[in-house]
Amino acid sequence: MTPVALILMLLPGLAWWAWLGKRNQDPLISLAQIIGVTLASISLLAELVFLLGGSLGIADIVGILTIILVLGIAGVVKNGLDLSKRNLPYLLIGLIAFGLVIAWRLYQAKDLLLPNWVDSQHHYLIVRTILENGGLPDTLSPALDVPFYYHYGFHAVTALFTGLSGLEIGEAMLLLGQVLNAAVGLSIYALGKTLWDDWRPAACAALLVSFATRMPAYYLSWGRYTLITGLVLLPLAMAISLQLLRKPHSKKQVITLALLTAGVLLSHYFTAVLLAVFLVILAFVYLIPRWDAPLTALSGFSGVSIGVVSGLVLAAPWLFRVTKYSTASTGVGVNLPNSIGTIIDSSQWDYIWQLLGPTSNHWLLLLAGIGLMWAIIKGKNIHFGLWTLILSILTLPWSFVLRPFRPDHFAIILFLPAVLWTGWFFWQVGSYLEKWLKQRWMSTLLLLLVVAGWTIWGSPLSLDILNSKTVLVTEADMEALNWVAENTPPDARFFINTAYWQSNTYRGVDGGGWLLPYTGRWSLVPTIFYGFSPDKDDVQKNREWGERASQITACSEDFWALVEEAHLGWIYIHEGVGSLKPKELEDCEGVAIVYENYGVFIYQFFHP
Repeated sequence: MTPVALILMLLPGLAWWAWLGKRNQDPLISLAQIIGVTLASISLLAELVFLLGGSLGIADIVGILTIILVLGIAGVVKNGLDLSKRNLPYLLIGLIAFGLVIAWRLYQAKDLLLPNWVDSQHHYLIVRTILENGGLPDTLSPALDVPFYYHYGFHAVTALFTGLSGLEIGEAMLLLGQVLNAAVGLSIYALGKTLWDDWRPAACAALLVSFATRMPAYYLSWGRYTLITGLVLLPLAMAISLQLLRKPHSKKQVITLALLTAGVLLSHYFTAVLLAVFLVILAFVYLIPRWDAPLTALSGFSGVSIGVVSGLVLAAPWLFRVTKYSTASTGVGVNLPNSIGTIIDSSQWDYIWQLLGPTSNHWLLLLAGIGLMWAIIKGKNIHFGLWTLILSILTLPWSFVLRPFRPDHFAIILFLPAVLWTGWFFWQVGSYLEKWLKQRWMSTLLLLLVVAGWTIWGSPLSLDILNSKTVLVTEADMEALNWVAENTPPDARFFINTAYWQSNTYRGVDGGGWLLPYTGRWSLVPTIFYGFSPDKDDVQKNREWGERASQITACSEDFWALVEEAHLGWIYIHEGVGSLKPKELEDCEGVAIVYENYGVFIYQFFHP
């Protein structure tokens, strides 16, 4: 059922291709665009249903997919498939390569029982709420009394996939998340082919990001599914923008850019900012040299403008909702150190350097930088070069800042321009070797050697990409969570061990952090998403409870004060993790053990 569900998921993109897709285009670019338009279309449909105040059941979804299928067939009848003998082999090779990348990504996730780390918990909760609600919810009640105004592209797509496939939510998140991670390579290929007008440096970049670089594979450790969704869409939107400069009045391309822009805006706000920065640079680079004929210049840029503005209009209702509820500070600023000692503080630089690593990636960044400088000197793709430079500057600990994003946010997406500039650099070197040695195959051979060499160099990390410190759920935790779901009342409230997270928030340290999203039972803390509440008193109360729980080590007065204040009735502890140990509760009067299995203990409070 799962393969069928994946195919059904692609129906919106396939229908788009049937009517608006370019038949003479590189089939891998078409495949990337089909995936991107699918993601955007599902997000926009979810927004529409929310605005209409409706909900969708399985019958409704089947009806919508049937209509989309009929539209797609009508488009094929009208415009034909046009799978030429020239393109068909490339399509088959591309599909095989994409399948291998998906298999590789799934292998990297094979040991996970639930999506990893802290963000995955609220992603799971959101998907679960969408399924229960039949669409985007107004709030996350009854789990959390928090208005929902998050970027939801991944969640809407995953909810649909979960319903169609019959998988558990966690399984669907892991599988679909890894498929999207693999799709980043396709999107980078599409952007690279648009930038360089040659498949070889584009393919090199796509293969490097699929098999050699640490990012985005490492996103699996963090559960950064929303960011990976945005990074599937971002390169596609950038590529269509560049294509529209060559053919500004292509209505099909304008519509495609509108869809992709809306998809980026609804999938991740960071990728939305990255796209905005690129578009501003693109406008300056294109318009300023042509300003002696302003009307002609504006006409040439009109396709990009209309497409982007249309996409913004499509996403505007949700963005207005975000503006209404969000309290995050935004803007451009400068992050200046307090002293010379602060500038050379190794901890700041070490963390960024670690994110940009390992050593194989550091060398790749160096060669990408050389390629970037070479391209700027030659005047090639100045817009993309300036965009890369700005991202690089914003990666530095002490530099300009785009609030609310930190330098580490930019560090973990720097792989995107890096692999593209690396591919271009070696392609150029190969071209010079071809002229020198008079061998036309030299450039292709060099790029193959680069991909193979870097893949082998980075393979030890790639084979074990998961950070064990970010794995919160073991088999014992899964069994305990299932026991909780079956044997505790829906209104049960749990004490769990906690630890400091960031921005004065606290997180669960073991399977207890999954109690709310997985079982619906409330716990200290109820995922880090409680910080999204506009009720600052409630947010502060949960922060204080999380902090106090992180400091409790015994059955003490502080422990009982927290139990009474938070109205707790149960305790979840995984031995060896967290501050409160099971042995401290052995002689704790008023506490009885009700479950024990492979180091996971569940207790219930009672009145003696």
